[in-house]
Amino acid sequence: MSLMIASAIFSAYGTIQAGKAKSAEARGRAEQLRVQKANAGLTAMQEHNQRLMQLQALQNANLSFTGVMGRDSGSDRSLKALEERAKRESSIEIDRARGQFVGEQSQRSMGITLANMQASNARKASFISAGSSLLSAGANYQKIAPKSVGYQAPKYTSADFRGFR
Repeated sequence: MSLMIASAIFSAYGTIQAGKAKSAEARGRAEQLRVQKANAGLTAMQEHNQRLMQLQALQNANLSFTGVMGRDSGSDRSLKALEERAKRESSIEIDRARGQFVGEQSQRSMGITLANMQASNARKASFISAGSSLLSAGANYQKIAPKSVGYQAPKYTSADFRGFR
């Protein structure tokens, strides 16, 4: 009988500990995704700055060509067309990268939410399972426990009180 109780308690304890471990694992995944999200923001900023520097370098190269060729950069239509095209392509690339970044960050946010939900569910499931183990042990104990007929009042007779008159 005491082994049955001890077994139920250890089973419940083990279930709770397993739930805590799964919860910690899910919280770790959520934290890892938070770090990835922050790093992705920094990487996107660096890539954006690099694109702007490339555009600026192209504009500076065009400006230097106008000086070498002896053309006026404001009135030369071919140079102006090259510069406009570079700006348009740069703008398209920046917009594409921004859209991709927003989509990836949304996926990371969803992953963080999902990992946090998994952590919460693991804890809840472990407590429910532990409670179920204890209730099951109690039900099994009732099957093997001696049957009791309940409280019965002692039956006294008048002979029991002789001498107390």
